[in-house]
Amino acid sequence: MKIILQISAVLLAVTAMPKNSIVNLHVYYESLCPDSRNFINSQLVPTWNELMDFMNVTMNPFGKATFTPNGDSWDFTCQHGPAECDGNALQSCVLKYTEDPTIRLNYINCLMQNPGEGEACGASVGQSYVPSIQACYEGLEGKALLKDYGDETLSLDPALTFVPWLIFDGEWNEQSQWNGFFALKSEVCNRLTVAPAQCQTKRN
Repeated sequence: MKIILQISAVLLAVTAMPKNSIVNLHVYYESLCPDSRNFINSQLVPTWNELMDFMNVTMNPFGKATFTPNGDSWDFTCQHGPAECDGNALQSCVLKYTEDPTIRLNYINCLMQNPGEGEACGASVGQSYVPSIQACYEGLEGKALLKDYGDETLSLDPALTFVPWLIFDGEWNEQSQWNGFFALKSEVCNRLTVAPAQCQTKRN
C-alpha cells in the first residue's frame, strides 16, 4: 500500500527525457509474481503488439531471488517459493531458445498465466518445446542461465526493490518506473523522437 500511495507523486510528472527512434526496455520480473503477470499481460504485450517496430525488450526472470553454489550447479530461493524458481528456470530456457521476439513474448505471457505449461504454451504460440527448451529446463543449463540472470539482477544500481523493475534506455528512475508500470504505451511514445500514428490512438 505504501508504494501505491507514492505513485500519484510521480505518475503524471513531466520531466525531460531522451528522445530516441527505438526505446530499449529491460523488464526484471518473477514467474509467479502477480504484478509481473498483470504488467506483462495488460501492458507489455499490448504495447509490443502496437509498437514493436519502435521497441527492444529484454526480459530477466529472476526478481528478488537468491542463489548459493551446490557442486556444479546452484540452489535458488525465490520470493514465491520453489515453484517460482522452477518457473524462472523454465522461462530462462524459453528466452534462450525462442528467437522470434513476438513469439518469445507471447510464450512468456502464456507461462505467466499458466505456470509450468512449457509444452502447451509452446504449442499455442508455434514454438517447439522439444528438444531444446525441455532439455535446458530438465538439465543443468536452466539453472546456469538463471544464475546469469541473477548476477545481472544483483548488480543493478540502484538495486531492485519492486517487481517488475523497469529500466528504460539503460537508466532507471522512479517516474519512468511507475509511468511504464501503469501506462507503458504512453511512456514509450513519449520517448520516441517522432511518435508514430499508433501513439495517437487510445487503447480500449
